[in-house]
Amino acid sequence: MSIVNASAAELADRAALEATRAGLELRQGASGPRLCLMGGPCVVPDGHLLANPRRGRDPLWRAVLGGSDGVIDATAGLGADAFHLAAKGARVIALERSAALAFLLSTTLARAAAGEFGAAALEAAARVTLVQGDAVGLLAGLPPSGVVYLDPMFPTAEHGSAAPPKGMAVLRRLFAAAQEELSAEDELALLGAARSVARRRVAVKRPLRAPPLGGVQPSGAIEGRTVRYDLYAPL
Repeated sequence: MSIVNASAAELADRAALEATRAGLELRQGASGPRLCLMGGPCVVPDGHLLANPRRGRDPLWRAVLGGSDGVIDATAGLGADAFHLAAKGARVIALERSAALAFLLSTTLARAAAGEFGAAALEAAARVTLVQGDAVGLLAGLPPSGVVYLDPMFPTAEHGSAAPPKGMAVLRRLFAAAQEELSAEDELALLGAARSVARRRVAVKRPLRAPPLGGVQPSGAIEGRTVRYDLYAPL
C-alpha cells in the first residue's frame, strides 16, 4: 500500500478540518479513527469493509476486464470496491476527493498492510495506491490505465452504499463539505476525464433504474442484482 501527494500528518489535518466543517469529528477508537457526529455517536465503522470478501457472481470484476491492465478507481469512497479488486489481483490506483474518507481509507489500508486482516489482505493492500484530491484534475496527470472505474454518490440512500444506512446522512454532510455530490456538469467532466485516460473502457456503477451518468448513453452494460455497470469506450 502506498499513499502519494500528502504525508500522513497532512492528510490527518485536512481530514479533521473537513469533518469539522461538516459538523463531524474524527475520533480515535481502539483500532483506529472513526467518523462521528460532533459530540455524538460514531456512525461510520472503521475498517470492517476490508475483512468482508464477496461471494458468487462478480459483475464488477467483469466490468473492469478482470483487472488485467490495471484499474483507476476515481471515486474510492470507503474503499470497498478498490480493495475487492486488489484482493482479486488487480493493481488499483484509488482516488478520493474527501480528505476525511481518504484518511479513514489510508488508516484501514495501513492496518491491512500490517497484517491485521490476514495474509491475503496484506497482499491486496500492497496493490493499492491511494491519492487524495479531485478526480478530474488527478486523472489528467496520471498515465493511461486499462480501465477507469467510477462509482459516484447515488442520488438516494436506498440504492446501496459502502456505508451502513444510518451512516448515509452523515456521509452526505461530509460530501457536501468536500463538494463531492456532482452536478450534471460535474458528471460530464468526470466521465470525460475518465474516458480520456482509459485505454480499454470506463465502467460506471449505477442503480439499476437510474439514468446514465451525465445523460451519456453507454455502449453496453453489465447488470448485477441491484446495480449495473455502464460501459464506455475511451475517447
